[in-house]
Amino acid sequence: MELSILEKITLIALDDDTGKWVTDSMRLNYALAGGVLLQLTQKKKIELVDNKVNILDNSPTDNFLMNDAIKLIEGITNKKAVNVVYKLARLTRKLKDGIVMDLMAKGILEEQEGKVMWLFPTTHYPMVDSTLENRVKAELIDIVDNNHPAQNEDNLFLLSVLLNCNLEKEVFGNKANKKKIAKRIEELTAESSVGGATNQALIQMQSAMTMLMISTATISATSTGR
Repeated sequence: MELSILEKITLIALDDDTGKWVTDSMRLNYALAGGVLLQLTQKKKIELVDNKVNILDNSPTDNFLMNDAIKLIEGITNKKAVNVVYKLARLTRKLKDGIVMDLMAKGILEEQEGKVMWLFPTTHYPMVDSTLENRVKAELIDIVDNNHPAQNEDNLFLLSVLLNCNLEKEVFGNKANKKKIAKRIEELTAESSVGGATNQALIQMQSAMTMLMISTATISATSTGR
């Protein structure tokens, strides 16, 4: 059984024991949006050319998440990649629910309902079987700590997600070193074995996150100045 890039991101972003999200939801939204671009590119459904998204094949797939993403992209007038990522990020509530449902169907997560302050209902998704997630984490640790090759495009994208979403400790623990991870990403990006699809998805995710941070800082500064 294999995990998609979206499933890998989701598992790392969920606490194994509590089933709660351990990263900022807006950052995670953009990470998942970038993952959608990467997955659609890998499936030859779209291509990224000159920072624009071109649809190559809009025929339905067996994954409703991918189908919804393609429909959304088709309806976007401005298909600059960073704008597409921004629009896809708005899908993430539905996107996250769908990914979690798939992971529960695979027996990896379970649904746990509760209440906050005995009043407000809440739902968490603790881990049932961590075998596949542990395998993903072990690969990432080997890539950074032992200079192993990336092996696949997903691993390079995941390393970037760790940094952008402040999730490095979920994989590397308290010894996590952001500078070391960033340096390894640069090395892998320069290698010819890394696909262009991954680089483009990384660039667009990071651009969208930069826009997010600038927007947040502007709003904060405006609010403070009042």
